[in-house]
Amino acid sequence: MVNELVNVERRSFDELKAILHNCARGNPETQNRDKHADFRAHLRGRVAWVEHVAPVRGARLRLAFERIVWD
Repeated sequence: MVNELVNVERRSFDELKAILHNCARGNPETQNRDKHADFRAHLRGRVAWVEHVAPVRGARLRLAFERIVWD
């Protein structure tokens, strides 16, 4: 979204935060609803994009991503 600054849409941020939370609570593959070949890399990329656009919010997502246990 572009107003005065580039920013992450609230809905997109909340969706990604929920996915990361659910991944950390259980099996991450259950959250791969779009069947990404490398779901871990997909999430890492989305988190990196948020970190680039909104560093403080992205840092919170990075912590959530790092709590995920990958098989």
